[in-house]
Amino acid sequence: MLTEALEIIRLLWRGGYRSYDGKHLRLQDARVFDLPDEPPLIAVAASGQMSTRIAAELGDGLFATEDKPSIVQHYRDAGGTGPCYGEVPMAWAPDPHTAARAALDTSRWALTGWKVMSELPNPVNFDAATTTVREEDILEKFACGADPGRYVEVAQQYVDAGFDRLVMQNAGPDPDGFIDFYQRELEGRIRQLKPGNARA
Repeated sequence: MLTEALEIIRLLWRGGYRSYDGKHLRLQDARVFDLPDEPPLIAVAASGQMSTRIAAELGDGLFATEDKPSIVQHYRDAGGTGPCYGEVPMAWAPDPHTAARAALDTSRWALTGWKVMSELPNPVNFDAATTTVREEDILEKFACGADPGRYVEVAQQYVDAGFDRLVMQNAGPDPDGFIDFYQRELEGRIRQLKPGNARA
C-alpha cells in the first residue's frame, strides 16, 4: 500500500488527469490543480529493512522516530541518498514532571515502537497498548523540562545514529514557551551537533 501511495503521489505531480489501478489503491481521473513549481521532497517514514528499501526506491528521503543506526544503514544500503530525518522526542515545560505528564497524556504511544504505531488502527487501540506507560518511562526517553543539556543529549543520539536532519517534536503543554526556549537555549547547540560529540 505504501508503494502504491507513493506511486500515486508521483503520478499526480506530473500534472493533468491521472488514473491508477493498483492491488490496494485505485484512482480515476484525479488531478492536483495547484501544482508547485517544484514538487516537495517526500521523506518516507520507515523502521525496518522493507520500509527503508521503499524509502530509498520511491522517496526523496527517510523519516524515522527511533534513534536506531540500523534504520539509516538499511536506507543507505538500499541506495537511499536523500536526507535522513529523525524525530527527537521532547516535551518542554519549566519543570520536567509537568512536561512528562503532558507527553504522557498526548504522546505516550511514542514509546511503543514503530511496529505498534504503524499497525494499530484507531485511538482505542492506542489507549489499550499504552496503559502501562508511566511518567518515568517518558522521562527516560524524552527530553523533558528546561535543561538544555538533556535536549542536546537526546538529540545527539539521533545524530550518532546517522540522522542528518532533526525534527524537534515538542509534546509539552506550552508551544510558545518551547519556541522561545529553542531560540534562546537550543538552536545554536543543536546545529553544532556532529556524530560522536560528547554531551554539550
